[in-house]
Amino acid sequence: MTDATIDVMSERVGVVMQNRPVVSLSSWMAEAIRACAEDGKGLQVVTPVHSRLTLPLRLALTGPDCRWVVTDPAGGYYDGFSGTRLAWDGAAFSPDGGMADAFKEAGPDGTQFVINATVRHTAYDTLAVGVVAQVICEELGGGPPAGWGTSEPAGITWNVERLTTLCRDRAPQPTWLVFVGDGVVGTMTVTRTTSGVQETVTAGVGREADARALAERLDAGFSLVSMLAQKIPGRPDLTVEPRWSGPPVPVGMAVGPEAQAEIGARVLGRAEWFDLDEGPEGWAEFARIISTRKGPAA
Repeated sequence: MTDATIDVMSERVGVVMQNRPVVSLSSWMAEAIRACAEDGKGLQVVTPVHSRLTLPLRLALTGPDCRWVVTDPAGGYYDGFSGTRLAWDGAAFSPDGGMADAFKEAGPDGTQFVINATVRHTAYDTLAVGVVAQVICEELGGGPPAGWGTSEPAGITWNVERLTTLCRDRAPQPTWLVFVGDGVVGTMTVTRTTSGVQETVTAGVGREADARALAERLDAGFSLVSMLAQKIPGRPDLTVEPRWSGPPVPVGMAVGPEAQAEIGARVLGRAEWFDLDEGPEGWAEFARIISTRKGPAA
């Protein structure tokens, strides 16, 4: 595979060099990720230490061998998400032991409130997708999304009908989209399933919101599978710096009837909400709920 947007190509990864303050999931970056994925390769984005990544690009760099590679002022490279020192092994940037001192510097103040929600629909001719993202944006930002697109910036005026048409034209292949609202940035993936259509939405805002109220609204309007709310220390503009800001902490989660059956819980006919401790104990409870929950609701 050759692609004009990729600076270095190996047997395992494509490498893109970026030297700008904010690196986004631009149209050509999205194309680079797509091209690498189709060829079974990861994408590794190399930036200087002063660069930040947008939320959509951060979410996109989660596949095998995908990395944010930061040039260490002290020499070498490190992972912008974990701080792990990296070295080029001839095929990819890989862990090289230890943590970079630059990553340990104090990170930015602030809190990012992030929602991950999955909803499933029965397929029918007049089904409109994108409404889930709209509801989440309304709850987090106070209004519907202003724009959407297949890359950043999300410059197409929000229109559920137009968005739905694009997803139908691309089916049965999944469609990945980005949307923006008042302080809200999010991504959504629309996927055909054997029984219908699934929408998975991740959205963030730089202030706290009522996660339980959002879960109740999603449960009332859709077939909610699950929703997780968490706080992530970081910049209110939702970009991420290559420095340690602190661990994400859970806020709460909702488990819908379909997921209740899948994990062996009592099926209530509605989503069940769980408040989670904002610390390690909360993640332990989260793991217990999704893996071993049995018997009546708590």
